[in-house]
Amino acid sequence: MKRNFLATPTKALSVLGFAALFTFSACTEEDPIVPELEEVPATYNFENVDYSGQTARIQMMSMLEAAAKSANDGETVVTADQLDAIFENTNNLFDTDKNIKSKTAAEAVAEIEGYFASIDTLSGTNEYIIGGRLYDQYGVEPAQMIAKGLMGALLYYQATAVYLGEDKMNVDNTEVVEGEGTAMQHHWDEAFGYFGAPDDYLTAEVPEGTEDPTEKAWYWAHYANGRSEVIDLRDEIFNAFLAGRTAINNNDMEARDAAIETIRTNWEKLAATNAVHYVNSALKDLEAGEAGNFYHHWSEGKAFLNALYYNPAKSITNEQLEALNELFGNNPKAAFENPEATEEALQSINVELQEIFGFSDAEIINL
Repeated sequence: MKRNFLATPTKALSVLGFAALFTFSACTEEDPIVPELEEVPATYNFENVDYSGQTARIQMMSMLEAAAKSANDGETVVTADQLDAIFENTNNLFDTDKNIKSKTAAEAVAEIEGYFASIDTLSGTNEYIIGGRLYDQYGVEPAQMIAKGLMGALLYYQATAVYLGEDKMNVDNTEVVEGEGTAMQHHWDEAFGYFGAPDDYLTAEVPEGTEDPTEKAWYWAHYANGRSEVIDLRDEIFNAFLAGRTAINNNDMEARDAAIETIRTNWEKLAATNAVHYVNSALKDLEAGEAGNFYHHWSEGKAFLNALYYNPAKSITNEQLEALNELFGNNPKAAFENPEATEEALQSINVELQEIFGFSDAEIINL
């Protein structure tokens, strides 16, 4: 792929107007010379791209989630030390010293580690197992609060607040490091890495006999697939990543900033979409009298709601989030024992999210 000459000064320059070679007038030293601008591609296949650190952290998250869920059999003892070893990567997993903990929003670290302690205390016994899942004494599912919590406090936070933030974007865009690009290009690629999409996310062929056309998608990209039949935000997010990287290659900061706004807006809506989905699932569980499923979906909905805190350009306010968290409560066991009040509270959450994010009635019902 062609690279913008502004980012690579040694690249040979093209002469404007090939037809000028065939005119009767001779070229002069004053003839304008302009760069060849890149066009937005269909896949994330740019020159000098490296987001291997983000991929490693996503894989560590997957390992951490699997380790937490291994306690769901009621027999396996999972210690806080084992979980913390993955969180801090004390064993150089994937041959890297990168870790999850140092990239998790500081205010969320203690809460995540608190769920490690819960699993340590409760694992190895069937007392807190319901429907093949481990819950704490309040009905909160630690494994879900860890996995979905890190989707917000690590992946979403690092992408929208850190790597697409001013400190990481207002950097050099001239000196190219082989394999990484300029500092600005590299930071943009790292933000993309946290979304968890393969480079051919929108164009991958559907393997015969499978349902998911992007089986390589991780976490946020995976959940964007899951909600796409009702609200499809994949095009907006992925194409904005493509447009922003192309804009940086062309040294077009106005277009880059527009892409950042598009990513932040639609990724926030994706988090809200998933919160509504799990609120709806919890409401169905409540009606069916299925306690274990209710605790499970309540935990997922609560964690996705809390993810909304981490976008610096969020459209929902902290005050609104605090009010919604109050409606959720902290004790799903007690909520299950008071179904009428709980149903009213969960419906109120949906109404509020619908108003803030502009969901249609059909979307709210069908998510």
